[in-house]
Amino acid sequence: MKLYVSNQMILPVLESAALAKSRNDAAATLSASVLLAPADTYFQELALTLGDPVRLLDDSGKEIFFGSIHQIDRTQDTARITAYDQGVYLARNELYGLFLGSGADIAAQVAAKLGIPLGKVEADGQYKTIISRAGQTAFSILRQAVGEKREISVHSGALTVTAQGGETICLAAEQVLSVSCRAGIGEMVNRCITLRRNGGVASQVQDGAAIAAYGQFQRVRLLSGEVPAELLRGKTMSARIVLQGNLSIRCGGIVQAGGTRFFHAWGLEGAYAVTAVEHRWERGLFTTAVSLEK
Repeated sequence: MKLYVSNQMILPVLESAALAKSRNDAAATLSASVLLAPADTYFQELALTLGDPVRLLDDSGKEIFFGSIHQIDRTQDTARITAYDQGVYLARNELYGLFLGSGADIAAQVAAKLGIPLGKVEADGQYKTIISRAGQTAFSILRQAVGEKREISVHSGALTVTAQGGETICLAAEQVLSVSCRAGIGEMVNRCITLRRNGGVASQVQDGAAIAAYGQFQRVRLLSGEVPAELLRGKTMSARIVLQGNLSIRCGGIVQAGGTRFFHAWGLEGAYAVTAVEHRWERGLFTTAVSLEK
């Protein structure tokens, strides 16, 4: 990989670096620790300033991160920089007013209030009403509008909302360094009823097999455009896996585990959504930690 601050290639003095993004973050974060030696005339001299552009490229020259420095912490021997991509503007701008319409409509309204272009938007057509008076960020409004299973970002200067997915990446057991996982039914909803305003039942749906296996867990909602079947939730499986570095794994992507005795032993089989990822370079090692959910 190659890391640039402004036009300075800082890899020769890089002590460690990490690139992280989670579904709950509006922006990807790049943190880096660089070595300083002001008294050594043979040591690379760095000019680091708040607002400087930061670019991370992979070995092929493809840009993986573009953002700017928001914080610099200096000691006698090191400088630690924290940079965010353009998604930070979604987290640092609070909006007020009434937001009405589908997820795509509200995304357009948010983009207009921020004064940025609207890019690709993949959202459902459900009608929503969001009232923001104070304290709600653009990101929180968008999350309510498009739901939990959408990736929200500012890509190439434009507000973008995409569905989870893309090319599925297969995990190889020999690349795994550590694993921890959890299975549970604490969020299970196996019966859902939608009520009309007068209290009558508008619709209902249930998962009979799950009810027989675990008992009934019911949710009741007023009719508001929601499809009852979409409110059903089965058992959940989450995991955190540290593996040999792989920049192709991105937050919002899909990874496939299974097909080997190793993953079967952990109960990790099938396709999982990547809910968080951290790429780390330190002491000559490149690792990727991924949080998975199914």
